[in-house]
Amino acid sequence: MDKLGKDICRDLLYYPKKSWVRAYFEVHSKCDVVENNICETFNSWILASRHKSIITMLEEIRRKIMTRQVDMLKFADTWISDRKCTIFWNADVGFEIGEGLHKHVVNLTDKVCTCRAWQLRGIPCQHVVLAYYHINEEPEQAVEHCYKRDTFLKAYKYFIQPMTNMRMWPETNNPKIEPPKPKPMPGRPQRNRRKGKDEPKKKYGKLSKC
Repeated sequence: MDKLGKDICRDLLYYPKKSWVRAYFEVHSKCDVVENNICETFNSWILASRHKSIITMLEEIRRKIMTRQVDMLKFADTWISDRKCTIFWNADVGFEIGEGLHKHVVNLTDKVCTCRAWQLRGIPCQHVVLAYYHINEEPEQAVEHCYKRDTFLKAYKYFIQPMTNMRMWPETNNPKIEPPKPKPMPGRPQRNRRKGKDEPKKKYGKLSKC
């Protein structure tokens, strides 16, 4: 981080480590994400549509959401995992999972893995998955309900229906939506023309009325 900017580390250390260091995160939320950019992501997703008229904008957003619905359903079918680890079991609920130069301990009763990924995310890490497979049980039972496939699919069960274009819409007796009326801003209105940034200033004073 020092290579990116000499003040980055200093500025980060100003804040409590529990708010930005993953090792200090609490495990009750089951989420290890530290950003809050859902609004920015959505705005960038509809960036081209935002500058169009209201109906055109909504139509484009509707089509994008309808297409994304299909993409998310296809995405759920791609969830796979492939890891190479060694496993040792104590014939109870404890497991030692070797992964390269590291070794992690899994406890199925306490729902704990020393890598902390299971506690932070609520989704079994590769070590927990191996432990369940070793005793011939499915690891899906250890997934938090909010991350399960059925819960994921429930979020996308309300489909966006296709529509005809605006010329084919039926007439309505509802009042038309008009733009808001101009609202006078506080303060005295500016009378003089606002000069450009590079426009030279006058070097003479005001002329006499006489």
